Amino acid sequence: MVRNTNLLKRTGKKVIASVCVASILFGMTVSAADRPGAKWMDSGIFGVFKDAPEIRPQDDFAAYVNRKWAEKVKIAEGESNASSRTEQTERVNEAKIKVITGEKKDDKNLTSVQNLYNLLLDWDSRDKNEYKVLKKYTDDILSISSIDELTEFYSDKERNLLMGPNVEDIVTANEMDALSNIFVLLTPKMVGPRAEYYDGADKGNDSDLIKVVRQSSEYVLERAGYDKKQAKELTDSCINFELKLAPAKRSMEKKEQEMGPEALATVLTSKELEERYKNIPFIDIYKKLGYDLKDSSVRIYYVDMIDEYDKLYTEENLEELKAWTLVHTIIDISDYLDRDTYEAMAKFSEPMTGTDSVKDDQAYAMETIQKLAKYQIDEVYANYCFDQDIKPQVMELTKMMVDEYREMLQAEDWLSDETKKLAIEKLDNIKLNVCYPDKFLDAGTLDIKSSDEGETVLDAVAEAKQYALGRKIKLLTIKNDGTYWSDLENCSELGAAYEPAENSLNIMAAICGGDYYDPDWPLEKKLGGLCMIVGHEISHAFDTKGANYDKDGNLADWWQPEDKAEFKKRVAKLNKYYAALVPAPEISDEPYGEEGAIHVNGEAIADLGSLKCLLGIAKKQKNFDYEMFFTQIATIQKNARYDAAEQFYIATESHPVECYRCNIPVQNYDEFLETYDVKEGDGMYLAPEDRITVW
Repeated sequence: MVRNTNLLKRTGKKVIASVCVASILFGMTVSAADRPGAKWMDSGIFGVFKDAPEIRPQDDFAAYVNRKWAEKVKIAEGESNASSRTEQTERVNEAKIKVITGEKKDDKNLTSVQNLYNLLLDWDSRDKNEYKVLKKYTDDILSISSIDELTEFYSDKERNLLMGPNVEDIVTANEMDALSNIFVLLTPKMVGPRAEYYDGADKGNDSDLIKVVRQSSEYVLERAGYDKKQAKELTDSCINFELKLAPAKRSMEKKEQEMGPEALATVLTSKELEERYKNIPFIDIYKKLGYDLKDSSVRIYYVDMIDEYDKLYTEENLEELKAWTLVHTIIDISDYLDRDTYEAMAKFSEPMTGTDSVKDDQAYAMETIQKLAKYQIDEVYANYCFDQDIKPQVMELTKMMVDEYREMLQAEDWLSDETKKLAIEKLDNIKLNVCYPDKFLDAGTLDIKSSDEGETVLDAVAEAKQYALGRKIKLLTIKNDGTYWSDLENCSELGAAYEPAENSLNIMAAICGGDYYDPDWPLEKKLGGLCMIVGHEISHAFDTKGANYDKDGNLADWWQPEDKAEFKKRVAKLNKYYAALVPAPEISDEPYGEEGAIHVNGEAIADLGSLKCLLGIAKKQKNFDYEMFFTQIATIQKNARYDAAEQFYIATESHPVECYRCNIPVQNYDEFLETYDVKEGDGMYLAPEDRITVW
């Protein structure tokens, strides 16, 4: 996974009705029977194997490997899918819960997490207290009588649970000076991640997501004591305000698709920010919240949207601005109210997830702790839950893969010596953040008290948000020199990521188990498991996004023009292949299409690059067991997801569906075809001239 601010993607609508249409768009003449992956099922759909005939590895490798698991698996209560990831998450949570429910220690992080865990599971107290606390916040917002008072509210971290002027913001590595961190304004908060979610909302024809937002907001407002009419009017006002922002959002999406998110970013000095935005005083608001931006630069990603927000920040729009702030506050804290509200929110989201999303109490508590106290649970997990002997083992494997990738780059005959030299320098300069940080950032203490001390869950939420604010402020004062991990990464949460603006590879401790890693495994399983993930992240340094950053993490063009042209030609071939694929033929005949292919190409490039790297290592081993290796690659992509959730995944995720993440990389290499005796006419066969090679 590469971090990307790009939120573009299709909805589940049938924008293109058939594979043949996509083929025409891309200049192909391909019948449905001959399209790529025509013999594959979406083996990641729950129940898809019922009454399915025998499946051969030569026709659909992912389905062949994972069928027995999929036929027996049950999806946990409140979850929309089961997978290698959910199974390992359950193991990780069990380890955390054992520590959290165990003995008290002289550890402030552990004490806060223990208190939060107990507060979350005390539903009786939550039923009595949380709406009373919420009402104080909502009444405060509605009492605002002028735009100046709204600005004052946004500037007060004691009153404002959003901790700012309702804008998504982060502190991250400066893309123009990677050793420094920079404050980033992303976009005004909107309930819909893309402009098309608002299509029809002004005519009463809401998308499923807007319907969920309306239901949720009105429910909470009524529970908080507002009458049905007022609850509806406030919610309508919020959506109406976002409809005013939607055209700017659509404009930015179009530019982003054409040029990429990096091309849209604007950096302003604090003085320029003040001069540009006459209505909303960003610098003053953030100064009162504790930031020192006086002599700093600020990066703005979605400038058109921030510009539009400033135009709308007037007395004339005050009531809509208040409603917009109120509804986003409600959305932000709806998981932390009483039991009835939790179950109602889950029910409202069912059309989008395929389940009512009500988890068992322990799973709910751990998921919530991971959101509210993620930095504290990181230290608890590293100190008390994780086998620290694993860290040097994973580091050794990672270095082996970097060495192999260096040989890969050196052997790329399409790269000029100049570009190749800089690519290898970038590879050698990647920061390897493995398992957990050697040093955790000291940003003060999150002091969550117990219910015996009068604490409520919403009190804890407010404290957690203030802690997170203080942490961002602290990050602006330190050098981004590799001493600390990026705040985008959490070692107690499953995952791995490449951060282009830091040129860092981040492998979280929590993913080092289950189907991904066992220290006692043979090399073949380790390579097919965790190493497939690690190689994927290394490859992100050279995908369509990562390739725009240099060895220090600075946004820079280090390519020779002819090399970049060849790179784009290779990516175009990959896009053409993916555009014709139908990712869920059992529930829709819609192919990825051009836009969908572009959206997933970074992850697809990373999967292909990882496998090439691993096969290079395999060739150097004696009696390498390719069948064990390829089987593990399929195993880590096992998945069973409800139909609605699969459609939502395809519509929003930057990763291809899991079965593609197995089948497409392996079908491109002779080692797989030879291991399983794949011949022309088999579902897994891909002719040499059609194979995809980016790296």
